[in-house]
Amino acid sequence: MAVSESWEAIAARKQQERDSKIPPQWRIPTSLLPKPDVLDVHDFPKTSGFFTDRELLVTESTASTAVSKIASGEWSALEVTEAVCKRAAVAQQLLNCITEIYFEEAIARAKELDEIFKRDGKTIGPLHGLPISLKDQFNIKGLDSTIGYVSYAEKPATSDSTLVTVLVQAGAILYVKTNVPATLMMGESVNNVFGRTKNPRNRELTSGGSSGGESCLVSFRGSFMGVGTDIGGSIRHPSSFTGLTAMRPSHGRVSYQNAVNTYLGQEAVRSCAGPMCRSVSDIRLFMSAVASQTPWLLDPQTLPIPWRSDDEKLPEKLCFGFGMGDGTVMPTPPLMRAMELTKAKLIAAGHSFIDFIPSEHIEAADIISKMWEADSGEEFQRDTDVSGEPLHPQLESWLGHTAEVEKQSVFDTWQNQHKRALLAQRWLEKWQATASETGTGRPIDGLIMPSTPFPAPRHDAGYPHHWGALSPLLDLTTGVFPVTQVNLKKDVIPADWKPISDTDEKVWKYYGKPENHENALVGLTVIGRRLEEEKVTAMLDVINKAVGIDY
Repeated sequence: MAVSESWEAIAARKQQERDSKIPPQWRIPTSLLPKPDVLDVHDFPKTSGFFTDRELLVTESTASTAVSKIASGEWSALEVTEAVCKRAAVAQQLLNCITEIYFEEAIARAKELDEIFKRDGKTIGPLHGLPISLKDQFNIKGLDSTIGYVSYAEKPATSDSTLVTVLVQAGAILYVKTNVPATLMMGESVNNVFGRTKNPRNRELTSGGSSGGESCLVSFRGSFMGVGTDIGGSIRHPSSFTGLTAMRPSHGRVSYQNAVNTYLGQEAVRSCAGPMCRSVSDIRLFMSAVASQTPWLLDPQTLPIPWRSDDEKLPEKLCFGFGMGDGTVMPTPPLMRAMELTKAKLIAAGHSFIDFIPSEHIEAADIISKMWEADSGEEFQRDTDVSGEPLHPQLESWLGHTAEVEKQSVFDTWQNQHKRALLAQRWLEKWQATASETGTGRPIDGLIMPSTPFPAPRHDAGYPHHWGALSPLLDLTTGVFPVTQVNLKKDVIPADWKPISDTDEKVWKYYGKPENHENALVGLTVIGRRLEEEKVTAMLDVINKAVGIDY
């Protein structure tokens, strides 16, 4: 049934409701507000004078530091929560990254946790007093989960997502939900309900999608850590674009139950929830804290696997695969430089590399696209037709009414899923065969490669090519780590550059010149095997200590 008023009116009301929840004392004074042509605002909290030294100290800290300080009694949950809520409010005003605000409830919960700590002399769990942001998909009772659809607005959740229950049990404080693209299936977080999220380092660039609201907020230090989701790059791309440390776990390690989603019932390729944060210790904190609450007793899809600390014990010398492109497309200059820098620093630290080109990505991208297109866009069209809102042009051209994509038969989908199984077998065999090359007696420990061949692009540019399909299709645990920043002098296209394919030429012309991506941060991924969350976390530790951050 179509709605009785315009979608524009509903969206305006939702935005007004959200904005009204920002307290007057956290509204940026006009005299301090950066002008629209000021593109880099990531340092506004430090340079504006709008924050106290104490607020900066708290919000610049990692999640691991915050929970440690709260547990020792040095910081209170209330002061941490108020500082983070204030910084999140400022992030929203500058970057439009938040969908739902829960500040009053967060502050009330912080006071309650402080009283419990004062009374009992101990915390209630490993996340006691830690504010954690959530991608808009996760239900908090009483708040909307629009996932960017006007037709989902003003329909508050009647129960919490299981992950929300688990996080609260562990002591976390919920305070905001963050922006996404409508349908969750686009590389930029823009929709008709809340508009467009911008990148803190350059407001003309995207912070990615679909977890782009999260990447923006965490990068701006308006969140210690957030929960994103990933079915085709939605944690990995945004985290790479904004300098975050993150993880796309395998399905079943983090509960997804009772979250709002697209493609419900489509189980050929699963979306997974995971942490987006600012340190490797924070990934460990999130994953171990969630597992400590035995979520498999609440969610039958969550695997009964505790955090296996013994699996974090790695050999002294590791051998990584070096995935410089997929055989048809090479990384553009900033990503290529990040790859070489990472390789050199890990070799200097005593580790080794072998070339391992993931050419399987080409088939993976074809298989996963057919899985996403199986209904010919019926779901996307249905949920926008209700309100009369248009699909974003990129989505309309892909799976909108005008796209006229042919619906697949049951037999077609079965054949496509079988191709995935065959590809998984070939990938495993290829991985195992590297044992004869590594010199360690083992196959490669992980594969280092970019998630996209380019840094954060400009708004509405789309993605001509990316490497997001293989990890979700084969359910491979994948970590993200920051490396460097686009350099206007170093990252120009060489005069003697020659494309290796038509797609490569398209991608490099799309990149164009470093000025198109000015100030963009550059990250890479390390891919492990399925259900290797502990090992990938440990490899991220090794990489972080050897490589550091070059900006």
